[in-house]
Amino acid sequence: MGWFSKEEEKPDMKKMSSRKVCWEARDNFFACLDKHNIEDPIKNDKEAKSKCSAENKQFEKDCITSWVEYFKQRRVNEIEKNKQIKILEERGAIKLDSTTVFK
Repeated sequence: MGWFSKEEEKPDMKKMSSRKVCWEARDNFFACLDKHNIEDPIKNDKEAKSKCSAENKQFEKDCITSWVEYFKQRRVNEIEKNKQIKILEERGAIKLDSTTVFK
């Protein structure tokens, strides 16, 4: 199948199901981190592995290494972003909704 192929590309169900398994393992691991008030599983690696050992092992088993690293870093970034938004809102900042439209 090339760029100009008339054939429709069918979704790879194996890839889709493995993504779902990975996301479920990630969600379980993050729920455990939340339960133990661990925001940064990278910086607090020992604590995360100690308190969420089973969930961490399953997460690392079900997801490729680059995804594990990405999701952990994304978690830290999202938490930090939400903290900054809260600070701005407390200072009276107003959220501006913006939509980009291309013509």
